[in-house]
Amino acid sequence: MNFLIDISFGEYLILWPRQVRLAAGVERLGDLRDKHVREMTHVPDPRELEERELIMETLRDSVRKRERLWLLTMTDAQIGAWKTWVDASLLHELGPKQSAREHEVTPIGIAPRLLIDFLLERRTKADKLFLTGALHGLDSLLISARAAKQLQQLGIQLQPRSVLVRLFTNAKFLAYLVVLAYSALRVLPVMFVREFEGSLVMLWAIDLLTAIPYTWGLLTMVTAPRFAKRMLGMVVTIATFMAPYVYFGLHGRGYPPHVIGIIAMLIMGTFALEGFKAWMDRKAYKSLAKVAAPRRSRRSRWKRPKGRRKHLLH
Repeated sequence: MNFLIDISFGEYLILWPRQVRLAAGVERLGDLRDKHVREMTHVPDPRELEERELIMETLRDSVRKRERLWLLTMTDAQIGAWKTWVDASLLHELGPKQSAREHEVTPIGIAPRLLIDFLLERRTKADKLFLTGALHGLDSLLISARAAKQLQQLGIQLQPRSVLVRLFTNAKFLAYLVVLAYSALRVLPVMFVREFEGSLVMLWAIDLLTAIPYTWGLLTMVTAPRFAKRMLGMVVTIATFMAPYVYFGLHGRGYPPHVIGIIAMLIMGTFALEGFKAWMDRKAYKSLAKVAAPRRSRRSRWKRPKGRRKHLLH
């Protein structure tokens, strides 16, 4: 079932899985995919104008593709060259120093989003030229709202998006919205159940009051990096999910057997989902942590971005 993991980057490297996750900015290692990582076997020298233009164009391409991490194997000299351009905190060591392609190198991760934030914070004239070439004209949804606002303050134009568009393309917001709508409407079928003797207003209130903690628990259960927090999310999810049904059962003349069966299946499904996510995390961890065996060389995943524009940083 390796197709479920979809991790093949860094096959020839020894990597520290936790550092990879932190550098990529994903909440769970099992959520990381090859499409999120760009392997760059050519390490550009940011001290050279043409090489810095190459970094700029690579950044533009990465933002368009929503890539989370650049993976580079750097010698000490190359690390030193990058430190003359950006802060050392942007260069995440993803593994120990090791031999690769006949050189002693260190796997380094650079997050495009953090590179953008760093340059926006520093705001030199050269940084503004770099960011203009990298981001001018792109869809503002591809970057954070904060970064988009700072770019506009620098005079770098992006394709504008309204607050509503940002909200309705935010996965967490949509999750809360769907659950709130479902909770608000779930009481309607109960109106036609003659056996129910409780208060529809109370049942409706329980539905609405548990909607937000239920959604928080559901999202936490599948995205939190720590097992203890995921278990807390699972407990909150089960408790808030069952609360309306418990009220329904206590204020009616007999709890329908099929309802009990559905609730039981959903609870078991919750455990199954947590088990599957944990399995995905473990498989991804093993995939990254293993010492790779020698393999045949393959074409680098790094490609020069199309439509290269020359001398944009002059």
